[in-house]
Amino acid sequence: MRNYEAVFVFRAEDELYNQGKQLVADELAKVGATIVKEEDMGNRELAYEIKSETRGHYHFFETQIPPEKLAGLDAAVRLMSPVLKYLFVKK
Repeated sequence: MRNYEAVFVFRAEDELYNQGKQLVADELAKVGATIVKEEDMGNRELAYEIKSETRGHYHFFETQIPPEKLAGLDAAVRLMSPVLKYLFVKK
């Protein structure tokens, strides 16, 4: 298991943010990841328009993920409609 930090930008509406956060948490659990820390970073204006959105809700996860599962997780998150952008970084 490796430590990763991940930042997700969800759509700004509360119900889409909550739905997206739950989808990501479920997908992390599905690949055997452990969420070490989680932080709501709030609703912010985006520097540029993403998928016709000008605002996004940022959320931070610190996780432990098996490295071989990261590619599958990346593919699954890419298909989630509430997720505008995301980034996984090895800690």
